[in-house]
Amino acid sequence: MALFRLTQAPAPPGVGESCLHNQLPRHDCDACMAVCPVQAITATATTPIVNALDCLQCGRCLFVCPADALQNIRPETRRFTASTLVAPFSTLEPSVDELLMWHQQYGIRAVEMDIEAFPGWVRAVAALNIRLRELNAPVWQILPPPQKAINTGRRHFIKASDLDVQSATVSIGRRARRQAFSAISEYQLALEQRQCTVCGACARVCGERALSMGEGALTFSSSPCTGCNSCAVVCPVNAVRIDKIVGENRVLRFPWRQKTCGCCQREYYTFTPETNRCAVCQRHQYGMREA
Repeated sequence: MALFRLTQAPAPPGVGESCLHNQLPRHDCDACMAVCPVQAITATATTPIVNALDCLQCGRCLFVCPADALQNIRPETRRFTASTLVAPFSTLEPSVDELLMWHQQYGIRAVEMDIEAFPGWVRAVAALNIRLRELNAPVWQILPPPQKAINTGRRHFIKASDLDVQSATVSIGRRARRQAFSAISEYQLALEQRQCTVCGACARVCGERALSMGEGALTFSSSPCTGCNSCAVVCPVNAVRIDKIVGENRVLRFPWRQKTCGCCQREYYTFTPETNRCAVCQRHQYGMREA
């Protein structure tokens, strides 16, 4: 008679269907692979794979994925009191992207630790403060741990300070970070208007609705843009580029005109009013599409 297992092995870490490589096979996104400290995520001909034996479950990949595609990986649970992260600390220091979410979600402004015991955390806080200055946000401090006197006569009592300590995790992914810092943009659109054929592919592929076509213009809002670069991947003429530029949120509007092609007589859209032929006819140098 078969025995039922009382415990079930956890599902291994992996990459889900929302991965940009599943949506666009030509996509060059390597965000999760670039931040993995042990190279547990490797590229394949299709979707990246996670080696469960090598994965540290550190969660760094969770905070950089623009499509929230990582599965069965959880961010670190950390302890804090008031506006300060407190011990115990993970051996591997957190990423700046994770600390940004602690800053915004829980109002954390300091870390209480021995700097000699956790040099990686010191570097992480220093890198975080550089980013916070770019965002015009208050920086963090590193506070020395308090010297607690041991009361041997009351070891069985709970210390009052421990009652204020909470445990939590933060939201993951670039989408969550963009929502948390909606007034500040991380990415900006660069558009070569003379090269663009106004086909609308970039707006249709944008899952964040940062790009849209309508009301006589191509509109880009930098606030929701996660820098996934899908718009550049699908552009047939390489007219779109997403640059990582931190600044105030901006809305860019590129007006287009609807015209009739003087060669094939079809309706088309263009950014340049002086153009008299559609993009297809412009490629036929010998007028092969003339009506």
